[in-house]
Parts: sequence; structure tokens; C-alpha cells
Amino acid sequence: MERANPYADFGGTVTGTRFIGREAELRTIASRVFGAGGFGSIAVVGLPRIGKTSLVSEAIRRAEARADAGRADAGRADAGRMIVVRSNVGAADSIDGLFKGLLEGLVEGVRDRERGNYLLELEKLEKQVGEVLASPVVDFNGVRAVFKVLRRAEMRPVWVLDEFDAGRRVFENAPQCFHWLRELCSNPEFKAAVVLVAKRRLQDVARLAGHESDYWANVLMTLPVKPLSALDVASFFSRLDAEGVSLGGAERAEVLSLCGSHPYLLDAFGYYAWDHVEQGGRIGIEWIGIACGMLVRDYFQQIATVLDDGRMLSKAVQVIVGPQWDVTAEDAEALCELGVLLRDEDGVLRGFSRTFEDHLRVVERSVDIWPLWRDTERVLREALQRHLERAFGADWPDALGKARASCEKLIASCREKQARERKRFGARAESSLLAYTYPGELHQLMSADWKRLGEPLLGSDRQGWAVKFTVLAKVRTPLAHNREEAVSDGEREQARGICQEILELYDRFGNEPGNDGGGG
Repeated sequence: MERANPYADFGGTVTGTRFIGREAELRTIASRVFGAGGFGSIAVVGLPRIGKTSLVSEAIRRAEARADAGRADAGRADAGRMIVVRSNVGAADSIDGLFKGLLEGLVEGVRDRERGNYLLELEKLEKQVGEVLASPVVDFNGVRAVFKVLRRAEMRPVWVLDEFDAGRRVFENAPQCFHWLRELCSNPEFKAAVVLVAKRRLQDVARLAGHESDYWANVLMTLPVKPLSALDVASFFSRLDAEGVSLGGAERAEVLSLCGSHPYLLDAFGYYAWDHVEQGGRIGIEWIGIACGMLVRDYFQQIATVLDDGRMLSKAVQVIVGPQWDVTAEDAEALCELGVLLRDEDGVLRGFSRTFEDHLRVVERSVDIWPLWRDTERVLREALQRHLERAFGADWPDALGKARASCEKLIASCREKQARERKRFGARAESSLLAYTYPGELHQLMSADWKRLGEPLLGSDRQGWAVKFTVLAKVRTPLAHNREEAVSDGEREQARGICQEILELYDRFGNEPGNDGGGG
């Protein structure tokens, strides 16, 4: 009999025995939404497919299981009368449709929860809901009346709004919706436990819907959902091993390099790996790259889109790749909250996977962080490429490495970056080796033979340019590695002046193929 792939549902909502870890987050939701006595609302925010819906669904499943077990303590007694309504904001055609769906769900939930016991409260609820639904436009006074009935009946309505990001479309030109949500979350006469599930920060959802203010979000506790912990990842690999997919240390490292500890990417790998082993295949490093490559690249593009919507894509690039232009420590922390960045044991910021860091290096070439800086790096590389080929020939990397031992390590590092990028991103990789150098490294190459490589563009003042390139190198250093001495406004202004000077010199000397001397 053919075995079923245990990861066949990857990408969907995972609960029960398939759900791994997240115990701290589950405790937070249980305490905030389903706890004894008072309760509040929560916004579950994180990267696409990071497991937000699965987390909320598992928390609800556990709360309902406790209630059904009939345990008598106060907290579970409250949860025992909860009425959960789930709405997908992306499937709603309007605010009216969203709220009418909520009210219909409440009536169905009360009927189901009371198991046929026709209560006076249910009669009142049906009457109030009927009045609201009869109107072509939802009147929030009617919504209040519905929730007041539930409050008097000591029932706890829990409204889960999944894909809340779609609010940028559904809530457009409807600012009242945010006021309604605030009231539902906070008014003690009729409040509900609202659970928002979003891949964008709440202020970004409101801004994209045309409402810059996010005061309404202050009544929701934000719960960031990040990639899995090291312990949870170990549980994933143990389960994979128990299902017949055994990986050596090198193979595990390759999976983590590609997928990080992202549950969706790990689950997708599990699906393809299980199927491959079932067909008699062997899991090797090359196979892992082929099996996961396209999936990972497509997913990284989804993240880039979300970050760009939130005006955070350039910030992520500045943290991991540089240069530092308008990124702050607060921006870095926000990216950590979203799960885009993680801190390693030394406190250094990293992308959630090494390959995502490589992706940001590719993205950096098309994001206008600082146009003046990009133009400067471009002309420096163009001029240096020309002078290197003139001095050492078309095969200048090998020739320079042999002639100047001090450059060997730098050239090898650039080749390694280029090979890794070609492996991960194919045609999107840069063909020029100098594309993988930064100002400090460009200066190092020029200094190997200043007369032939530096002077034609920058002139004879080698020591003066050494000081200027030190400033450029500091600005180019990513925030992740420079947090103890972040770039100041003064240093950015210095760098701006140096960039303008280089561009002026290039206009005068560097873009002339036959030039034989620069400014001094």
C-alpha cells in the first residue's frame, strides 16, 4: 500500500500533531484571549507563511478542547462560553459584507455552542442580527446592540480577522472601520476579543488604505511571529528522521542556509525530500539546492514586496548590505520583530537565512537607497576595470593575484561571492568580479599599483585618498556589523562630498578611454 506524504499539506494551516513548538506564543494567546476574567485583543504579525494562521488555529483548538473537557476552573469556564468567528478579510467585498458575515457567524456559533438549548439570549441575538442584516448598509449602533446581548449572556465573542493586510483594499475610503474595530476591542459594555492576523505592520495596513493614523491599533497587543527556535528546528529534523528522511550535518547546514528556520520553507523541503526518498533517491547537497532553489527565490520575492509596501526594504538592505543612509537602530528592531532579521549569539544581526542575505545583495542593485552613492560605486568600478585590464590583461584577477600577494585573498573572496550568487540566482548574478567589491576593497586594489590603477582617475595624492576611502568604507559598512559606532550625519555629509568629488573627476578624466592622468 502506497504511503501518504506526511507533508502533503505544506503551505496550509497546521494544527494538532503536525504543529511544532511555539509554546510561548500559545501561552500569550491563551492568556490574552481565553484567560480568566478580563480579556483583550491581539494582532499576530509576521512574514508571509511564517505560521500565523496555524498558531491562532492551534490556540483556538486547545482552548476549545479545554472547554469541551468541562474543567471547572474559572478561566476555562469563561473560555467554555466563547464564540469564535473566523473571517478572511481578503474574501470580503466590502465593510458591510465583512460585518454582516461576522453577525451571521455569531448566531451560528451560539446555536452550536448551546447545542439546541433555545435561550432567551439567543432569541434576542437573532432579533438584533436580523435588524442589522435587513439594512442595506451596516449601522454600527446595531452591531453594538448585538454585542451587548452577548455581553449580558456572559458569552465571549472572539473575532479572528485573517489576511488583515487585505484591509488596504476593503477599508479604503472607509475610515470608520478602524474606529469600529477600536470600539469592539475596548468598550467594556460590548467588547469582543479581536484577533488580527497580518503580514504587514498595522500602521502599514492603515497607511496603504489611506489612513495614516494608527491610534486605533493601541488597543491591540502585538504578538510577533518569528522563525522557529533552535529547539523547534531540532524537533523538525527529528520528526523528519523518524519519517525516513535522514540528513547528515552538511545536508542539514545546506537546508538551513537556504530555508533558515522558516516553518513553511522547512515543511516544503520535507515534502520534496520525503517524496524523493520514497522513490529511492538520496538527499545530497546538490539535490537540496535544485529542489528548493525556485521555491526559496519566489518566497524571497514575496518578502521583498511586503517590506517594500512597508517602506522597509531599503532599511533591510542597509542593515545587511549597506550603505547606511537613513536606517536607524529602531528600524533594525522593527525588522527583528517581523522575523526578517535575527540576532546571533554575538548580538550581530543576520538575515533569517544566509540565502536571504544573498538575495538582499541582489536587491541592493535595484533599490534607490542613495543614488549618488550608487553612481559613485559604478564609476569607480568601471574606471578600475578598465585600468586593471590595461595593466594586467583580460585575465587580470589571476595576473594581479600572482603579482600582488596582498590581493589574493580579496580576489578569492569576490569569486566565492560570485559563485554563490550564480548558484542561488542564476542569470541575476553579476558577471563582473568588481561588482562584489566595496569602496575599501576598491581602494585596496588601487593601492596595489597606485600609479597605474588609482592615479589615472584620482590623482597622485595617495595618502589623502586613503583617508577619504576610510570615510566611504565606514558609511558602506552594514548597520548589522557597525552598531557600536553607527554612521553620524556628519560622516554621511563627508561621504556625500567625497562621492561628488569622485564623480567630477570621472567626468573630467575617468570616462576617457585614453586618459593617462587624473586630478591632483
